[in-house]
Amino acid sequence: MQVVAPEIRLLALGQCAAQGMSALWVSMNVVMPNVRPDETQVSDWRLLSLTAEGDEDAFRALVERHQDRLVGLCQRLLGDRDEALDAAQEVFLKTYKQAGSLQPKGQLFTWMYRVATNLCLNRIRRRKLARFLSLTPDPRDEGPSLDPVDRAPDAFATLEARRRWKRTLEEIEALPESQRVVLILARFEGLPYRQIGEILGISEGAVESRLFRAMRHLQEAQESATSGVSR
Repeated sequence: MQVVAPEIRLLALGQCAAQGMSALWVSMNVVMPNVRPDETQVSDWRLLSLTAEGDEDAFRALVERHQDRLVGLCQRLLGDRDEALDAAQEVFLKTYKQAGSLQPKGQLFTWMYRVATNLCLNRIRRRKLARFLSLTPDPRDEGPSLDPVDRAPDAFATLEARRRWKRTLEEIEALPESQRVVLILARFEGLPYRQIGEILGISEGAVESRLFRAMRHLQEAQESATSGVSR
């Protein structure tokens, strides 16, 4: 089937084509006409099992089901849309390659989140290393791409809200990596502590502790900025 891809190329599987399979090009927010009526009820693990058997429609359904959240997570961690799309594609490619070897334990999406988080952190580390070696600034390091929730109708209030949000993003970017990732997964992705712990390989207590320290840092920074303005 032909699927129109206006914005994202998830997924072009070169290796699949090399094995005689057609490349899979999946678009965002496109309803596939070939989806079976009960396909939304099929579990992720079942779709992955069908993928291992060579069912391309099953893999398409898996990508369609999770691509928005994965791209969103990668964009929040990387702060760059194009790089987020590349990272999400890597996650799906890895999922495809391991379709026949992954054991159905827990939620498949938790495993995919773990892969995505590790990929993004590795990209951030490589980016920072490259910037350090070249001694040139990276324009993408402006902080994670997160939409502010404060949308005041008044022009002055809107401008002030944007300034506060920019300062918040800067403070989030300045957080230690371990705290920043937990903050994004908990506050912006809305994941429970248990699932965050599974993704990062830490206990729920460690998740709660890191989130508490991150929130305390942001609160102290906000209070400091407010007191500075009032002087």
